[in-house]
Amino acid sequence: MRTVSKRGFVLVGLLIASTAQLMAQMPEPGANAPQSGSAAGGGRAGRFGQMGQPVRGTVITAAAGKATIKTDGGETYEITLGENARVMKDRQVIQIADIKPGDMLTAMGKVDAAKKTVEASMLMDVDAATVAKAKEYLGKTYITGRITAIDAENLKLTVERQDNVTQVIAVDEGTSFQRGMRGVAQEIQAAGGMAGGFGGGFGGRGIGRQRGGQTGTPAAPESITLADIKVGDIIAATGSLKNGTFTATKMGVTQRGAGSRGERGMGAGAAPPPQQ
Repeated sequence: MRTVSKRGFVLVGLLIASTAQLMAQMPEPGANAPQSGSAAGGGRAGRFGQMGQPVRGTVITAAAGKATIKTDGGETYEITLGENARVMKDRQVIQIADIKPGDMLTAMGKVDAAKKTVEASMLMDVDAATVAKAKEYLGKTYITGRITAIDAENLKLTVERQDNVTQVIAVDEGTSFQRGMRGVAQEIQAAGGMAGGFGGGFGGRGIGRQRGGQTGTPAAPESITLADIKVGDIIAATGSLKNGTFTATKMGVTQRGAGSRGERGMGAGAAPPPQQ
């Protein structure tokens, strides 16, 4: 029921430890960090949109203010730190020397695709063990990707996962559906995915962060049904294998490119990695 594309297995970090996680780790306005946002962008989302496009890959070396990564496409990029750049891991500021070979690194900043360099405004590091765990459990305890076909009669959905694998999943009377990704991120982490939410890759509404400047408790996610899901929608779901088929327990659904201005930095408005 699964077919692997010719490009092979892409780093699962492209889908989970992605633009949403980067945005979640950015400091609030007034903190000791770059203030590159605009009033039009609003809060963290505005600053995020001016940080440049992401380059992601596996760390080869990291020391003396520089890191070298190899993308899933086989390209090697040298990463240097721009002025006031921040290096983050597990929502904590770290030094570039703390990054280890084999980790997955996402760099946001000025990309020179010809020279294969990035002057980073922000780096986000995910350790190799976390990436390996996310790969192991993807499609077993959680799934993220884009709907490519719907068999409503048999309660089946075909998902193009963000690791370029196509998987047929099931839903049943126990599946709950919601509009947007808010409320799903913690379940994804508990199911073996990475912390920090969902985004990047296919785009979408993200995990329901409010627009910049808004305060208070966000509204509860909107409940929807299978009939509301369309081909092309982006999903993030937790569940388990039943008779060899992943069956969703909780599913967040959003349209590709959907989202308010304050949410778009979490997926829809993020530029894809150069290697894709």
